[in-house]
Amino acid sequence: MYKQWTMALLGLAASAVALAGEPQIGKWEYTSVMKMDGGPAMPTETPQLPPGMKLPPGMQMPQFGPKGMTMTFQRCVTKDDLVPKNERDKCKITKMDRQGNTINWSASCDTPGGKAEGTGTATYTATNMTSTMTTTMNDKDMGKIKMTQETTGHYVGPCL
Repeated sequence: MYKQWTMALLGLAASAVALAGEPQIGKWEYTSVMKMDGGPAMPTETPQLPPGMKLPPGMQMPQFGPKGMTMTFQRCVTKDDLVPKNERDKCKITKMDRQGNTINWSASCDTPGGKAEGTGTATYTATNMTSTMTTTMNDKDMGKIKMTQETTGHYVGPCL
């Protein structure tokens, strides 16, 4: 369940922050560190994929440690990605404020466990980005959960 709304919010945030500057079109690499308060404890070991299953190209298994969960992935950013999309109506940007190359936003996502509300701020240049996002939800099974996610990204090169 964490993965569903984490990936939904990451995709939403990546699209939203692209509006803040004029990021280079092409392949970007993002590293995101997530800390969570409430809910069940995060695993202490890196999960293993079932036999025969592979991750999509450019994605690595999340790493767990004292800083939280760290995930690194690559994404090909196109001109179409510079406008936020409402993917499958699960997440909606409820507020967006742009000041130069910094953007602040609020988002709401419907998840199987309940509604997740998030706020974030991000700064983009042509080749780098940083963002911080805080999400809270009151899950019907796991109780109140607060997730803080810090993401950095950089331009890698053209998409091949």
